[in-house]
Amino acid sequence: MALFRLVPTLGYMGAIYWLSSLPGDGDPAQDSLAGFIAWTPPALQNLLHMPLFGLLAWLWWRSLRGWVERSRELLLTAFLLTVCYGILDEWHQYYIPGRYASLTDMLLNAAGALISVWFIHRFGRTEHAPVAR
Repeated sequence: MALFRLVPTLGYMGAIYWLSSLPGDGDPAQDSLAGFIAWTPPALQNLLHMPLFGLLAWLWWRSLRGWVERSRELLLTAFLLTVCYGILDEWHQYYIPGRYASLTDMLLNAAGALISVWFIHRFGRTEHAPVAR
């Protein structure tokens, strides 16, 4: 049952990968998503990294509750996995035509993950019973 909790997390990571695979030099008139992205101001595009990766951190926290017993270790693991994926995502974008890797985006990804785990720690229920494996 604990393995099933990984499905939304991995699916969400796949969606992030797909979004970062969209070329930055596509024709906005032919691709509605590329058109939406082209019309979104760059500052807003950058800020959207925070909720995108904040949600990923929450999904990792939720997924790993069956494997990691201690609350602080669980939060740290969710944070680190999210930050690592954010770095890999930027590295992946480096090879996509019209896209680039950005240290600012990596920092915004990490900030989103940090805010998410802080909210979980502060307001969420961090105690949990181990899930049968």
